[in-house]
Amino acid sequence: MRPSSVTRIERGSWWGGPVVAATGETVTVYLSDAFALDESVRAKWANFFAWLDHGAELATLTAYIAPISQVQAICGSEAGGCYNPTSRVLVIPGDLGDGVGFDIAAHEYGHHIATSRRNDPWDPNGWGPKRWATYVGVCSRVASGRAFPGDEGLNYGLNTGEAFAEAYRALEEARGGYSWAHLPLVVDQSFAPDAGAEAAALADVQQPWTGPASATWEGRFSAPVVSLNASVGPSRTISLKTAAAAPARVLQAGTYAVSVRDRSAHDNFHLTGAGVDRKTGVPGRGRAVWTLALKPGVYRYRSDAHAGLGGSITVTARTATFAPLDRTLPTGLDGTFQAMVSGGANATLELLDAATGQVLAGPVQGAISTTICGQRSVLLRVAARQAGAFHVVVSTP
Repeated sequence: MRPSSVTRIERGSWWGGPVVAATGETVTVYLSDAFALDESVRAKWANFFAWLDHGAELATLTAYIAPISQVQAICGSEAGGCYNPTSRVLVIPGDLGDGVGFDIAAHEYGHHIATSRRNDPWDPNGWGPKRWATYVGVCSRVASGRAFPGDEGLNYGLNTGEAFAEAYRALEEARGGYSWAHLPLVVDQSFAPDAGAEAAALADVQQPWTGPASATWEGRFSAPVVSLNASVGPSRTISLKTAAAAPARVLQAGTYAVSVRDRSAHDNFHLTGAGVDRKTGVPGRGRAVWTLALKPGVYRYRSDAHAGLGGSITVTARTATFAPLDRTLPTGLDGTFQAMVSGGANATLELLDAATGQVLAGPVQGAISTTICGQRSVLLRVAARQAGAFHVVVSTP
């Protein structure tokens, strides 16, 4: 309904106002002066709207009941009724028989439901509310040219806003309760509502989507602790070897567990370098384990008793990568997925379709944002550039 249509309503002559329905709820109903002054008619329509599956939005509705000729003068020459989401005004015929009127009223009230719900980042009037739109795959249909939200022209039959209103009408007709005309579907048969579509529409009525859900994920990337074996004695020998018994000559920066075996009463093992100065005693024997953080540079080991007994290692910058961490997240609804990472790990984020492995976003540092369109679960991957903690905040539809 265009704003000019609302102006045509205001120029008309109506009687009525708020009516208390049998449920105790108040519904605003106006009848055209073309009809006789009959409060029972207004009560009938108030009770009908209060009978429909609804929420708090019922109180914001204003319904105008008029002859079909007046309805078409307001809504359009071929319209059976119409709804204006801005003013929340509904116009329906009251002279085509109750069954036809109920069918049209339920359809138009479906638009009122959509107006009163959310489907971020999309307009619920054109796309339908969140749960129904997800169930019928509006997002993927739009992407493939099989749906045209809000199109009141050539693609009216593929207008998903109208398709939701029809699903809501089918939901109400299935309840019985009234004598329905069961008018033909006004949209393409591909949108013919099945039980799942009706259930999703009911969920949108009874459990409105209120916004994205937030969650956090925290962890730490740690460099592995590498083992080294140091030995001195029993004769005049000294060595520093890897766990594989190879001489340690070039190592990457990181944390090392150095197991020292001192088997000499005349020599000791003494390791020095950036941030390190550790040694055993010259006269004693025994074992020791040192946990050391080795930094880039040259480290030397020796016996303090014999200057010529020793060796050196070169420590280079760490180039080893950390294995990424993955978390699978359910995404029951289409909409906007966002994630932001912070922390000392200098991490990146990547988002993949959990079912196909398709990359949906990233890898990037900082934040990612993408549209969930049919993916019912996603895999969020955190990859670190250095050791440290990470903190991820996730927002899912």
